Amino acid sequence: MRTPDIRRYRWSRAYGLRFLGVSLMVLAVAWLVAALSGFQVWSLVLLGLVGLVVVVLLLRLVVVPPVLLEVSSAGYRLRHVRGGGVAQADWSDVASVDGGRTSAGAVMSIVLTDGGATQVPLVLLGGQGSVAERDVRDRLNAAFGYRRLGAG
Repeated sequence: MRTPDIRRYRWSRAYGLRFLGVSLMVLAVAWLVAALSGFQVWSLVLLGLVGLVVVVLLLRLVVVPPVLLEVSSAGYRLRHVRGGGVAQADWSDVASVDGGRTSAGAVMSIVLTDGGATQVPLVLLGGQGSVAERDVRDRLNAAFGYRRLGAG
């Protein structure tokens, strides 16, 4: 799906900040262990590794969060979600798009003509969830030649 009109929806930074917070607590414990051991070489190596993990988490989950959903005029692609169902499809293969809620929060179900389905956890998108859902519906309608009433 390499078209120039791709819109990418990324994980909310709130999830990255949660992981970063936990990793900072682990870094504090590693610092305490290093201090109690008299800053021996093994404890400094441990501290360095934990510090490196914190920096990687900061960059990957907060500065540039992972892409959850890519939408284009050709179709969609779901990424970085386990158990989401069909990972990608063209709009011609989509039968319907339904919203709903699970115990984890809001989801968008994309049902395919062959019976397959994709579950997009909109809760991971934070405030962009409703925008993503509207974009999917608009692109699906455009693929089938429908347009909004009042749109010139």
